Amino acid sequence: MATKAKPYDVKDFTEPVKELSRLVKETYLNTIDFSRSISEENKKMFQKQLDYALDAEKEYVSTVKDLFDKFPKEEIPFAGMDSRAFDDGLIRALEYRKQVIDSLKTMSDNVTGGSHDMAKKNVVKAFSIFDEALDSLKI
Repeated sequence: MATKAKPYDVKDFTEPVKELSRLVKETYLNTIDFSRSISEENKKMFQKQLDYALDAEKEYVSTVKDLFDKFPKEEIPFAGMDSRAFDDGLIRALEYRKQVIDSLKTMSDNVTGGSHDMAKKNVVKAFSIFDEALDSLKI
């Protein structure tokens, strides 16, 4: 006697797959958030290092400028250099570098935030398309 095959219901397949898909989606989203937090911490550390380096350079230029100002100009010929050269040249160059670095920091913030948002939207869209495909099997 042959046994009759039990009719196959699409829900038997689609519901577990949808649940698994939801778990994978949440894992992707959590991974994106985690990677952004690591990226933000690395960026903060790097920015602090840049600020420290700029401050050290500025302090060095100020120290050298003060040293030149203290030399007796009559007795030491190279000390006759006017300290305005520091103001006009080196200090302005350092200020320009700081402005460039601040611009790069702003751009970095924008890129990080934008790419994080775009990655999340892509994951959500991809999984919604997958869910729609599974729902179309029910018809």
